[in-house]
Order: sequence, then structure tokens, then C-alpha cells
Amino acid sequence: MAYCTIEDVQIFAAKFPLSASTTPTSTQVETLIDLTAAQIDSVLLSKGYTVPVTTPAAFVESLRLLNAQGAEAMALMAQFPGGASKDSTPQYQAMLDLYQAGLEALRNGEMPSSLGKSATSGGMGSLYTSPSTNKSTYPDPIFSINSSGREF
Repeated sequence: MAYCTIEDVQIFAAKFPLSASTTPTSTQVETLIDLTAAQIDSVLLSKGYTVPVTTPAAFVESLRLLNAQGAEAMALMAQFPGGASKDSTPQYQAMLDLYQAGLEALRNGEMPSSLGKSATSGGMGSLYTSPSTNKSTYPDPIFSINSSGREF
């Protein structure tokens, strides 16, 4: 289930109206919406959450924005015959950066605790999400990162 609509994507592409005769077509953008929603759901599933997310409303709205940003980045990329690159357009790069930052935030577990965990999912999320977790019972990390780099 996608979190946004083609109208949400169109907000970002006001100068590039979508229709059956544009590149990409509105039908193709609908597919891009579904693909980015699947990518978002994949990240959420890997963190142990049930998808599609339907509550809390504020988080669903955040996913709507993220879904639209991802679909818009892909739609802008489709406008270039050889595919877009970092140097293609500032709008493409801005959308791609926003989308990638949003996915990274999800990968880092930056999501509301009210989502809860799925009992059947394979992901385990963060070991340190609860303030009452006794962190001393966990093994030492394999490596650490400090100001001078990684230590193994």
C-alpha cells in the first residue's frame, strides 16, 4: 500500500505536470509511488514493524511525505535519457537527498515508539530502545567509532 498519491508527487513537480503524454507518464509515476512505498516498507520490516503503517497519524503523514519525495526523485531521474546523476538538476538532487535521509532515519530507528513491534516479524530493532534495558548484559561491540576513526 502506497503512503502517497500522484497528487502528492505533483506538488513537488509543479513545473513538470504529469499526464498520459509526459515522461514519465502519470501511470509510470503511480508505479514509482508503489516502488518507493515498497522500499519504505522493506526498511520498516527490517526493523520489526508491521506494514503498512496505519497509526499514529503523524507518522503516517511523515511516510506520505517520504513516499512522495522518493517517487518524485525517481520521476525526475526518468526525465533524463541516460538517467539522472548528481550533476543533472538541483531539484533531482534535493529530492534524492531528502528521500535518502528519510530512509536512513528509518534505518536508524527514528520512529515513534507507539508503532510497537510485530510479533511475527524477523527484525529485532535496536537493543537499546528501552531506557530500562540493562546494557551491561550485552557483549562489547566488535568495533567502535571515535573522532579519529574506527577501532577494531
